[in-house]
Amino acid sequence: MAKPKTHTGIVVRADGEKRVKLHMSATAWVATPKEFYYRDTGQRCGGHGRARLLLDTIMPIEKLAE
Repeated sequence: MAKPKTHTGIVVRADGEKRVKLHMSATAWVATPKEFYYRDTGQRCGGHGRARLLLDTIMPIEKLAE
């Protein structure tokens, strides 16, 4: 079973910016089972392409509802 997403953040890719839902693991922010970003730098782990998670845009999902 997939872990529930607890946060959102903006990911910058070659085709533009996109807000994605995330959850936190021990060392990374996880967007999908094959897409995750280092917690300390925001760089994408593994995979192809140059994507970066903007760490200062991460906020809990509950805060967005307010």
